[in-house]
Amino acid sequence: MLRSPREVYTFQASSCENVVGFSALIYHTLPAVILLCLPGSGWRLFEPFKRDDEPAPATEDDGNLTKIKRRLVFQFCELVAVMLLLFQAVVVMFFLYMFFKGGVFTCDKHAVQLFGLISIVCFVWIFTELQYFARFREHVKMLLGAFQESDQTGDVRHHVMEPGVDQLMNQSDKALAVVRKRLYKATRQGDLREMRDILDYAEAAGLTSEEQGFPRKSYAAASLFLGFFAQSRKNPVHVAAYHGNIRALELLESRGFDITAMDKFSRVRFSTGDLFWYFARFFVARPGVDGGGSDEESAASIFRTTLVTPLHCAVSTGQLEAVRWLLSRGVSARTLARSSYRSDRVPPLFLAEHPDVVRELLVHGADPLAVPDPGFMNTLTALQLAYLRSNYAVAQELEEWGGDVALTPFHSAAGRNDVMTVRKFLRKKTDVDCLGEMGYVGLNRRTPLHWAAVSGALDVVELLIEAGADPNFQDARGRSPLHWAARLNRTDVVRSLLQAGADPKLVDLDYMTPLMCAASGLDATREVFGVLTSAGADINYQLPTNGDTALHIAVREDNEQSALAILANGGNLMKMNIEGLRPLDCTTSTRLLFEIKRAAGQRDVMISYTHSHAEFAKKIRKALEDANVTTWLDLMDPSGIGGGSVWREEIARGITNAAVVLCLLTEDYAQSEWCLKELALAKQVGTPILAISTEGVSIGEDLQVYLYTRQIIPFEPAITQTKRNSTNVKQIEYDYDEAKFKSQFRLLLDGVRDEIEKNRDAVQQKNIASSRRNNGLKQTATGTILATTGGGGFSRLFQQWDPDASGAQKQFVFLSHGDKHAGFVEQLYRELTDAGVVCYGDRNVDGQDFEERIHATQEAILRCTCFLVILSKQTMGNELVRDQLAFAEDKGRPIFPIALNDLDPGLDKRYSLARNELFHFMGNGMSFKPSADRLIQGLRRYYNARDESQGTILDNGTRIASANTSFVSFTFSEPGSKDHEAIGEPIIQEGAILRESSDFPRTSSNEPNGETESSTVTRNFESISGIDDAQLDLSSTHVRM
Repeated sequence: MLRSPREVYTFQASSCENVVGFSALIYHTLPAVILLCLPGSGWRLFEPFKRDDEPAPATEDDGNLTKIKRRLVFQFCELVAVMLLLFQAVVVMFFLYMFFKGGVFTCDKHAVQLFGLISIVCFVWIFTELQYFARFREHVKMLLGAFQESDQTGDVRHHVMEPGVDQLMNQSDKALAVVRKRLYKATRQGDLREMRDILDYAEAAGLTSEEQGFPRKSYAAASLFLGFFAQSRKNPVHVAAYHGNIRALELLESRGFDITAMDKFSRVRFSTGDLFWYFARFFVARPGVDGGGSDEESAASIFRTTLVTPLHCAVSTGQLEAVRWLLSRGVSARTLARSSYRSDRVPPLFLAEHPDVVRELLVHGADPLAVPDPGFMNTLTALQLAYLRSNYAVAQELEEWGGDVALTPFHSAAGRNDVMTVRKFLRKKTDVDCLGEMGYVGLNRRTPLHWAAVSGALDVVELLIEAGADPNFQDARGRSPLHWAARLNRTDVVRSLLQAGADPKLVDLDYMTPLMCAASGLDATREVFGVLTSAGADINYQLPTNGDTALHIAVREDNEQSALAILANGGNLMKMNIEGLRPLDCTTSTRLLFEIKRAAGQRDVMISYTHSHAEFAKKIRKALEDANVTTWLDLMDPSGIGGGSVWREEIARGITNAAVVLCLLTEDYAQSEWCLKELALAKQVGTPILAISTEGVSIGEDLQVYLYTRQIIPFEPAITQTKRNSTNVKQIEYDYDEAKFKSQFRLLLDGVRDEIEKNRDAVQQKNIASSRRNNGLKQTATGTILATTGGGGFSRLFQQWDPDASGAQKQFVFLSHGDKHAGFVEQLYRELTDAGVVCYGDRNVDGQDFEERIHATQEAILRCTCFLVILSKQTMGNELVRDQLAFAEDKGRPIFPIALNDLDPGLDKRYSLARNELFHFMGNGMSFKPSADRLIQGLRRYYNARDESQGTILDNGTRIASANTSFVSFTFSEPGSKDHEAIGEPIIQEGAILRESSDFPRTSSNEPNGETESSTVTRNFESISGIDDAQLDLSSTHVRM
């Protein structure tokens, strides 16, 4: 029989009785063990959290954060678990006492030993059950969306302490307390509708009056008491920033909340859940990284108090959009937190763990060189802290902005623009270019001038330069202070350094000049590039490693402002790097491409239209530009300016340089000679054509040459009404169904973008291929005549001809070029090859001397089917061509001479002649007869001899001109005298077509003596400045505009 418990537990009993007493302690925890199992039993009575059987429907203003409630029975279980843990600790101490006393193993009764062994198993099982209880608790809590302890509540105060709402509403101070509590709760849950209702109630209840001072007075900045304690204001602005709720922040700001106020956000919580984890953490691992929990929400000690701004809260949780929103409202990125712990007195930058957040802070003035607590607990920069956290992404971002390790007080003073402290160091003869403490060299080898340039400390920069600091001192990356000032857009510092002799052409270890560094920075201004280029920097300098220019770098980094600034200072948009890529090829951003092309004057789409439909053309242009497609729309009516050469040249240039021509098909489009010429020129230069139909126009023969029916996008469904402009009846306007217009425009936009991308890819591939060929030439020196004449392209164009090969007996033509006109030869070669004609030409072979080359050429000419020779001023003086031509003639080969005319008619003439056939004549009269026959054959299509009664047989004195014109016309009276030849040479408009019309004269032979009646002919001129008055009968001349 056991003694009384008092004797057993005071160690007055025997060894067996002590073992039984120890085991009894464990067995007596059975009720607690059973109770901890009940929350997981599935019985509704013991459920851990309250159920929301009828959840409210979600609305637009609802957030996704909810604060779940633990039931009272579950809170009781948490207390039981804490008591069980404490009880287990007592059992362990009791066992240890018995163990060291030596009476544990002296009991020889088997029943007692078995009894004690089972109790040990139960003791271990209790800890296992506590682990399962904790895991079950965390699993269900997170299943419901409560990831932190603060996301749930026991709601004890509501059951025990909170009085009735009606009683509170009668007293302003208690009403204010209710408003603050509910506003805080609604903000945590992201319930905007509830927030608005609470704020509206506060305003209706007079709480926003000057006397009550809601919200400014109610949420005044918190302060530290005795340097250790502070009471949290539970500011909803901090909560909204912490959760990144932009709409809540906007609502609170509009209601007068201070978005810069400091508050105690981390608080010591007192709840059964916190009490449970306070003890359970020693035995049970919390889920999450490093034991879980949130340092931002729960303070470790009541003596550790930190006051922060909403920006600190947003940065700590990586809420990028909230950070941007706060910074855009003028919140300072340099505000230090106030804390009872010196190590917690840091700016927001020290809390950032995401490079994008770091970038936003630095853009808005955060100091990457700040040392918050120099000489005490926190003598670290943000860069050092990032390395300590192994956050290399943040560290890299900081280094790009000039971040450095803490060096000396001299450096820190220079970075803070502290002129007085810097003067003190200079008076003490401190080395103005010191690199570290005690003679040590810092990690990045930076001087105080580097730190001042990075921080934009102009006053200190000027002071250090005056004291003899070296403006060209290069750090570990080879960068001078000018590099960093340009990189960080410190215009005044850049100007000051240049005046002090800083070298604008100095390159760092990556061959980057200061101007290139400025291009890699974010939103560098035009002024920075202007100052650097004025000092001698090359705006089109290319990196020797890859050939990139500053514009390549800016575009690749998507720095729109920097790219436009470079263009404004002379950046070359067509400059290619080693890979053959232009700056335009270095980005896929349609918006950036649009802005750059617009700034550079490049247009992707040329709109061809009749000026009677200018309103529709402008609408299409606006829609395209809204979709980031650059367009060119000629708003100048040619009928009003006479179609001058400048206008024609601009039209031709627009068509030639465009990626696609957009044709607006209307009823009068095919009747416009100018529109048809635009399509003809587009087809001639290879610019794709897309068409829009608006009036159900049928495609006639004139348009079928240029357009494909499948390329026409019908806009008729989008047009509800056609009308004429009230002030100008010649202008046609439409009423639109905007929904259908957008639908049809999307079809058009897809086609336009496809053509733009095809053109861009084609240009890019062409440039890449050209660049590779050029790079190959630089690496190969043949030492033959081709190397000295620049004909290396022929060696790559023509394949090596082997007379002994099996395919050498097939038909082929030989092209003699004399190493001239590489571009034309390549184009001709491609056309012949595409037509199935095998073509060989004279080429250089590595390691082959000139005599072997001549021998191979003669062998090829002997076996060729035809001999082609290019005749030009350059080839006629070339020995190779003369010898090859003589050899081909001697061997009886069929010779096809190709006369190459190097005349450049200009874009305006190309536009005018786009729809006309060209007739070629040699200046020395060679082949004149065949050329003249071809010309006469062309004339016969319009100049047909008909019956004189129809008035179309014109004598030699009749001058012919086109009646189809919109330009100035002159009407002459033709005298019937014999001296009509003296009136002047016949004037024929380019591409003129003779048709019968009321404007074209007829001649008659019915007059006596063969004299004709006074008749008129219409002549067209581009201008009247070159007409000799002596040749005109001005009395019978009529000017028609």
